[in-house]
Amino acid sequence: MYRHRLVIAGLILSLFIMLGVSQVSYASTPVLNPPTGSLPSISYWVNPDQHYTITTTEWQNFFKDVIDNNTYVTFNWTKNTTQDLIIFDLSYTGLNPYGLQIVVSLSKIGFPTVQNMTLAFNQTKNLPSQISGYTNIQALDAGAYPGFSWSVPITNNVNITYEKYGVIVILALSVVVLYYIFNRKK
Repeated sequence: MYRHRLVIAGLILSLFIMLGVSQVSYASTPVLNPPTGSLPSISYWVNPDQHYTITTTEWQNFFKDVIDNNTYVTFNWTKNTTQDLIIFDLSYTGLNPYGLQIVVSLSKIGFPTVQNMTLAFNQTKNLPSQISGYTNIQALDAGAYPGFSWSVPITNNVNITYEKYGVIVILALSVVVLYYIFNRKK
């Protein structure tokens, strides 16, 4: 009988471990530091004889007029001090994959005005992001950085909510089961 209890306890422990593994991915998010100063200037070529440079001013206008504009992005990025990570890498010295998509698209359009950067944004918004199962715009609307696979959407996903309730129910049921297994009178 004691062996039977150990097997059941082992099965329940295995279930806890499997549920906990899904939560480990949240722990791999790096520390996000705000930018230290001005944003890097990024140069790109439009044709073999013509190139442009996107300066801090153009980047700031892009964030203000596109990313912070709820006509384009529904998530409120304005209060996020690390919103520049939407385009830049963690060191704020280069581009992440999504930022590279924007610049490549812009290189087919021309000078980095807000209007042209908006066109580049619209051309890349439905491309797959680095976040599995999300397009760039879906990631941005969910509060995630589309250029980083570790980024987790902030907005409540119905499946995540059900998963959390499921974990609570399983924990409660396992406590009840363990109570009756180990406290039965012989």
